[in-house]
Amino acid sequence: MFTYKLPKLSIKLNIKMLSIVATIIYIVTTVPLLVVGLYNWPSADDMSLALETYRCWNSTGNIFATFFTAFKVGFNEYMNWMGYFFSNVMFCYSPSIFGERWYALVAFEMLGILTFGVCYFFNALFVRAFKTDKHLANTAAMLTLTVIVQCMPAGLPRVESFYWFSGAINYMFMLSMALFWLGLVIRIACDEEKRRGWKLFWACFWGFWLGGANYMTALQCAICSVLVIVIVVLNKNGIVRLDSAENKDKSNDYNVHFIWLPACINLLGFMASCFAPGNATREALVEGFGPVKAILVAILYEYNMLINQYTRWEVLVAAALMIVISWKMSNSIRHRFEHPLIFTVFAFGLSASNMVPPLYALSSMEAGRLKSIVYAEYIVMMMLVVFYVTVWAKQSIEKRFEASGRNSEELPKITSERGKDSDNSFSPLLSQMILIGAAFILFGSVLCVYDDPQYYSASAAIYDVASGDAATYLSENQERLAVLKDENIKDAVLLPYSKKPSMLAFDDITEDSEYWINRIMARYYEKDSVVLGDS
Repeated sequence: MFTYKLPKLSIKLNIKMLSIVATIIYIVTTVPLLVVGLYNWPSADDMSLALETYRCWNSTGNIFATFFTAFKVGFNEYMNWMGYFFSNVMFCYSPSIFGERWYALVAFEMLGILTFGVCYFFNALFVRAFKTDKHLANTAAMLTLTVIVQCMPAGLPRVESFYWFSGAINYMFMLSMALFWLGLVIRIACDEEKRRGWKLFWACFWGFWLGGANYMTALQCAICSVLVIVIVVLNKNGIVRLDSAENKDKSNDYNVHFIWLPACINLLGFMASCFAPGNATREALVEGFGPVKAILVAILYEYNMLINQYTRWEVLVAAALMIVISWKMSNSIRHRFEHPLIFTVFAFGLSASNMVPPLYALSSMEAGRLKSIVYAEYIVMMMLVVFYVTVWAKQSIEKRFEASGRNSEELPKITSERGKDSDNSFSPLLSQMILIGAAFILFGSVLCVYDDPQYYSASAAIYDVASGDAATYLSENQERLAVLKDENIKDAVLLPYSKKPSMLAFDDITEDSEYWINRIMARYYEKDSVVLGDS
């Protein structure tokens, strides 16, 4: 036998610096998505849902008249077609109503609101509620966002979540707003009294509107609202106790007394959406599963689609990194986490409930916009489950140490084996785990992108730009626009695309003038007909 000695790494990663690095990584990897978005172009429903605001702006040039036209359209849709009134209004605000080139803002809007929603929610939950370090909370948020954006399933889920306005505004935007709203509710329960007034107002305001979002998001907000009301009732009757953010020795009756209000208003909005007169019209044209079958199929999809297909190796490595971050977070958490199984089942069920509405209505989950929102929420819930289970495990180990007569302060020494964590840095062992995970992702990503340029969203965006596909797509759309804007041409014949960038191209017209996209494009540009042809 032989003996050897390897150098021991004593590096201790600074928490603030890790937060900054995680933020830089997220920003840098998001830039290619914004760049390719500059070549974006409206298509399909963008020319029907925003038709009235487009006409209003072009005829009046009045921004206020255009703004209120959207509410008229939304009310008409609510009465005659579909109940999600918030989405009906937001459909009308496509940037393309001011000119097709303004459509380049869609990627900035969707990635911006997603970033804001996740960061706001994570800060409210981890910093305001559990009093953990803000830099650790930001690191967790950046890790989650990076996984959501970069590992979004390839193809239409990426297009419809960040670039096709009509799909993104109804799904990714609404999910982001729901996270923001939940963050508001958490802050109302945790902030000081003088800081709650405006938060309560906005929580009530957005709670009602989110009740009229797409039924996937609206249902989940309603579930959370019911849970909030149940917690308030249990707290009022002394069955559960919520610690005050200001004084741990007193009940936070003021906080808990008022968080039921946005929850009830949200349920009011949800009921207004469910019982909309226009729903009957749309229901007559579609056929989906029954409620029981929809729930069972949703659970099947949770396993088969989300866990089996979308939980790729880098997602698992990111979850492992979340374990390290959560372990460090647990040092400042005083609340006892005692029900990991219940929370996991709840998170799993909430994620599955996201798929029930489309399965009930359409018996399908094929649309890219549906897959994108389901995937994004699944990643958020997965990170929360990892956090909960990790903190529970840490607290359980500490409890056993105390029960055995040993001081729980010895725990960091045993787990790190090379020294105790400090308040502003990770222990050497945890630091090594972070570095190993990061190196593993970097090495594996290089191999995967080399084999498949579309593997990550950023690599797909870079490929679309570098190959010239995005520039060609934009140029050909501008050539089409010249034909569509020509008042002397009443029957427009448009050339087919020679290139279709994977991040931008959604759907197109056909050679059939009666195809639905052909008809709405003809109406949008005031043509007798629009078809695809050679000349």
